[in-house]
Amino acid sequence: MQEILISDQMRNIANQKTIHLQFDQNRGLSKFGSEKKRTIVGYIGEQMVMDFLKIETLDDQFNFDLTYEGKRLEVKTISCKFKPYPHYLCTVNSHNLDGIHKQSADYYVFLRILNDQSKGWILGCIPCPEFFKKGKFIEKGSQVVKGVQFVKANATVLPINQLRSLDILKLDGK
Repeated sequence: MQEILISDQMRNIANQKTIHLQFDQNRGLSKFGSEKKRTIVGYIGEQMVMDFLKIETLDDQFNFDLTYEGKRLEVKTISCKFKPYPHYLCTVNSHNLDGIHKQSADYYVFLRILNDQSKGWILGCIPCPEFFKKGKFIEKGSQVVKGVQFVKANATVLPINQLRSLDILKLDGK
């Protein structure tokens, strides 16, 4: 887990990216563009990964966000109140309420950002097929841990401690 201080520049870029977006909660909470705050957090996460890996260009495709060493990365970022524990879950929501939506990325990169956006953590990464093989599928409306119910969409979850360091992206010959 890599702690990153979030710069004003990262926050500014993330906020600028939302200027031309139309936010509408009627799209459904699991859909992009339904919540401005979540979208900004996602864009800050992308900036953190770009800074950490020294990536200069954001791909921002529907199925992946960044390319690094020929690998397509999908960045998954959520906000939090404190540094996450290793047993906390990483989540990939599915927009397909009848099953699992798998994006055309090679790796998921998971992050958490403090609610005040002062700092965050790159939790790690995992090849997408491995995430779905090791992860637990949770149906919308189900509870996976006490007090956490998945109300927005179906999801697949995996504990943070099952992720790998981003160094694997440099070593993987994919």
